[in-house]
Amino acid sequence: MSRKMIQSRFRPLGFLLVLFTISFAAWAFSTPADDWKISGPFGGTARSIAIDPQRPDVLLAGGMNSLVFRSHDAGENWELLNFPKRNLSEVTSLLVDPTDSNHYFAGMISAEDGGLFESHDEGRSWSSVKAISKFGVRALASAPSLPTQLLAGTLQGVWMSENSGKDWKRISEPDNLEMQGITVVTVDSKDPKTIYAGTSHLPWKTTDGGKTWQSIHTGMIDDSDVFSIFVDPANPNEILASACSGIYASATRGEQWKKLLGIPNTSRRTHVIREDPSGPDIIYAGTTTGLFKSSNRGQTWKTLSDTQANHIVFDPSKPGRMYLAMEYEGIGKSENGGEGIQMINRGFVDRSISAVTRAGDKLVAIETQEGDTSGIFTSNDRGENWARLKDVHGLGGVHLKAITGLPVKSGILIAATPHRMFKSMDGGNLWKPLPVRVIEPPPPTPARPPAATVRRGGKAVASRARASRKPVPKIREVSLNEISALYSTKNGSQELVFVASDLGLLRSTDAGEHWTVTKLNAAPSVSALFQAADESGYMVARSSVGLFVSKDFGENWNELRFPLPASDVNEVAIPNSQSQSLLAATRVGLYSSTDGGATWYANLGGIPASTVTSVVFTSQEGTAYAVEYGRLFQTSNSGAGWKEVPTQLPSLRIRRLWLPDLASGRLYGITSDLGIIFRDGTQIR
Repeated sequence: MSRKMIQSRFRPLGFLLVLFTISFAAWAFSTPADDWKISGPFGGTARSIAIDPQRPDVLLAGGMNSLVFRSHDAGENWELLNFPKRNLSEVTSLLVDPTDSNHYFAGMISAEDGGLFESHDEGRSWSSVKAISKFGVRALASAPSLPTQLLAGTLQGVWMSENSGKDWKRISEPDNLEMQGITVVTVDSKDPKTIYAGTSHLPWKTTDGGKTWQSIHTGMIDDSDVFSIFVDPANPNEILASACSGIYASATRGEQWKKLLGIPNTSRRTHVIREDPSGPDIIYAGTTTGLFKSSNRGQTWKTLSDTQANHIVFDPSKPGRMYLAMEYEGIGKSENGGEGIQMINRGFVDRSISAVTRAGDKLVAIETQEGDTSGIFTSNDRGENWARLKDVHGLGGVHLKAITGLPVKSGILIAATPHRMFKSMDGGNLWKPLPVRVIEPPPPTPARPPAATVRRGGKAVASRARASRKPVPKIREVSLNEISALYSTKNGSQELVFVASDLGLLRSTDAGEHWTVTKLNAAPSVSALFQAADESGYMVARSSVGLFVSKDFGENWNELRFPLPASDVNEVAIPNSQSQSLLAATRVGLYSSTDGGATWYANLGGIPASTVTSVVFTSQEGTAYAVEYGRLFQTSNSGAGWKEVPTQLPSLRIRRLWLPDLASGRLYGITSDLGIIFRDGTQIR
């Protein structure tokens, strides 16, 4: 299901076999009872993690989309911090000031610029470091022997602060093009003037605090992207480095490197390399295909996890305890040196949910990019806890964008990529391709000629007309170039499924086995379908040539005149079959109609005339919600006036609103980064 389908009444799955729990109870960001709650599905990509050396139960975790979280209880619970937002961003590195537990640093890269940010109040507020504010930051480090010395690896070289971040200066040569994009910085464990920097083209080293630098690549495969460098705390001559070409060790402070060959596929892309604090022989390597461990300094390795590990930190107060920032899975924790890894994501979420739907008393959500397939999540308690289906077959390499099911036959699910459909008969565990078989109505039967009159025995007798065969409809299998969304509803005892596609709006009465193309005045394609909140059969279709309305579950359609192009309409809210009110969320604001769409008015009463992404009616007469750039607005008079609904959650990016259960009054928000959020109550307090 695409973004365009979340507004409608989705109906899939009944019984789902859940093998892996993503979260426990719904997690709240210390907000009032009627504010938004972050519910998950918890997990997602964690890019960076840091530990407070003075208070090791305090952790920071960074993700994509400018997300930073903090835990005060060794990862048992996470809270979202109010970190500055940037487009297409990644929090690459985090650091807690070794001399001040209230002082945090976060490095970011983004499509705009990125930069270094700091907080002096445990992450409650952040400010940009002016010297490093117009370019990306990939790495942060402190000097073990001089805690006030901090380093930043940036897209404009290596920067250093000698006073805990009060002042910064560039210490790499500006004219050295090889040292523009720094991927990692590390300081010698004994000598703060000896600094190592990794780049996208081999490692570099300075022994005089950055006055001069030399390339240290002897023994490394040429043109290796260096991601991680680790200096042995007890013996700084011993160094480890990880790169796109594998893992390297040096016994000469980087003057000569030797490739470690014990790991499977020795050229494996390795993001992070670390020694265990208990001794130099135990090494951990976080690669694109999982976490590996060696107990003999790289001679042999064993796999600890099949999930990509992006970052590793150790608890200095608890031997054997380590934390991992992991791709797609979130934060991992081990109490025994990685032999067993527990996911600790309660409150941590970095997911963009592609589609969400309902089946009876269950909710189902999908995340399109979940490794090499799609993530399918279910909730049995109205979104307060989510679990991921693990035993899924038939979707390898498939990235779903849409999903729906049947209101009664809840084990039947239909899902789609942009070009293909799939069907599950067992609640989502086994999937098979679903051919698109379109029923073509037969041509009109020609009029039967009148019976001829013949004379028999002197009498006029009408001859018997030859019986005509009943026309048989043709069924042809078609390919769809663009599947925008899937929908379902119920008309009495009949269950209906709809597909918005480049072929038009397809309609099925047999769980997707056969389809008919609805008659939308020859509209060549349909990208969305909006349905009435009471499932009365009142619906609006958005096509390439305009909006169309049906009041009989899609059997018949009429054009719905609207003052803007249909492509400007993000969503149409329909209250119920008895009301004539309509609301339209568009790229230039809200429009309202009180006469069923015959006339429309631009709605400027309390809501800005800018992009409104979503609008929904509730069960209460005249009450609706709308989202404008992540801000929630409410009306109690069918759109004549709007009032912003306050929230304590920072920087929300709500794409769609969803109200699957009118009776409960629980409103859901589908976000661009925080998964699914919800709030209870249908009136502003």
